[in-house]
Amino acid sequence: MLHFFRKILFFSLLISTCGCSGQPGPADVDIIPESTDASPAPDTHHEDELAVFEQNLIDDYQSVLGKMENATRYQIDLQIADTVSDVSGHQEVLYTNNEEVPLDEIYFRLFPNISGLILTVTNLTVNDTQLPAILTNKDTAMRVDLPEPLQPGEQTLIAMDFQQQVPRAMGGNYGLNIYMDDILALDQFFPIIPVYDEDGWEVQDPPINADMLFADEAFFRVRVNAPAGLVLAGSGIEVGSTNGDQRQEVIYIGGPQRDFFLAASPRFESVSRKVGGTTITAYFPGEYRQAGNLVLETAERALNSYNDRFGAYPYIELDLISTPMNAGGMEYSTATSLSLRYFDADSDAANLTFLEAVVAHEVAHQWFFNQVMSDQLQEPWLDEALVQYATYLYYVDRYGVNNAQGFVQSWYQRWANVDQAPIPIGKPAGAYTREEYGPIIYGRGPLFFEALNETMGEASFNRLLSAYADQYRWGIADSQAFTELAQEICDCDLSDLLAHWVKE
Repeated sequence: MLHFFRKILFFSLLISTCGCSGQPGPADVDIIPESTDASPAPDTHHEDELAVFEQNLIDDYQSVLGKMENATRYQIDLQIADTVSDVSGHQEVLYTNNEEVPLDEIYFRLFPNISGLILTVTNLTVNDTQLPAILTNKDTAMRVDLPEPLQPGEQTLIAMDFQQQVPRAMGGNYGLNIYMDDILALDQFFPIIPVYDEDGWEVQDPPINADMLFADEAFFRVRVNAPAGLVLAGSGIEVGSTNGDQRQEVIYIGGPQRDFFLAASPRFESVSRKVGGTTITAYFPGEYRQAGNLVLETAERALNSYNDRFGAYPYIELDLISTPMNAGGMEYSTATSLSLRYFDADSDAANLTFLEAVVAHEVAHQWFFNQVMSDQLQEPWLDEALVQYATYLYYVDRYGVNNAQGFVQSWYQRWANVDQAPIPIGKPAGAYTREEYGPIIYGRGPLFFEALNETMGEASFNRLLSAYADQYRWGIADSQAFTELAQEICDCDLSDLLAHWVKE
């Protein structure tokens, strides 16, 4: 996620890029009409082979599916009512115990409940045995007590119904789950299983800062039934659809990925472009075509930059979707949402400048969030600060080192909001005050990576980022893994650097 620092960024980048002939504007592209051709819906039974997900991946990554037979599988039937803000669904989850110990319980996160008891669960069963849904952690987690312990390697089928009335005003978690301005944004709208590690299930109470998803890679089949007038956009790829006068049905598959995001609006138009084996699509209200074109152009440049630096983007689609929110943008698997307010270039000239930074930032999360997951609550620097530095590398690759310095200056200016206090970047998100979190993680944090680059040397640092993405792709990494890899690559001791920047 990108938090607000629009004014700082605008003035910093204006200094370094104004009048630069090497700074191209977004190219004009044609609006792509939404298809209304009906196609048959595929079978969606759990016993289907994972081979069906090959069509979601570029050729070089399809072989990974053979190593993921035990990944969690979600099958979701989602109903969007004619009111649009009322959604309900049925979910079946095939879960394998990949741990070394028996499990007596399985947790799900109910993230919409950060804004109150919005997401409710009924008809919970485990292998057809009815069980109560036990809410914990301020109603943002649900504990499922298993009828008998699930042994390592064993599978269980958990089914449930869920429903929520999506808020029509900005609430908790940056207002990401919302229906406003005729745009529906379904942020983690379904119960999702968190990571289980040496500390048990990761179900901390939500802090005021940071993103909360901490989940293993999984596979998703989602059947959406919605009003016919809505344009749907979200994670994964569309593999089937039917269209009637009043209702439509669209089937998506996605994986391996961390989550599933969906947005819908009658206002959406789209522009698309192919980059290698990936189709990038930007969705936006039709009156914001200039911003939509900029989003597409920026995403193309960012994807090319990160493909070269971190390894090829694995999926055949990447969607960038304008939605209302109280943040700059939010990352999801194979999709990002971008704050609608920054699509309006007429109301503020700085909006498009900031929008470019948001797009580059959120595209970088497709590597450092979706492919390489880390605990965003315990170690937010390893996610957000690294992505801030990756965004700087986008500016370097597109505009050159000198013109990228404006983005670096925005870090210092943001850090100045806490008087450039040497607060460690390695604290848990909840250990920062609301005033400290942004300046330290998004301001001081990327400056650590700049110092790491200088200490290791540029060639070694570039190898580090590539190796980090490659070794932990579709896995879980932590700060220890990152620093050990850095020291191995540079053959150096980084203890003093870590003590100065990261550790308390």
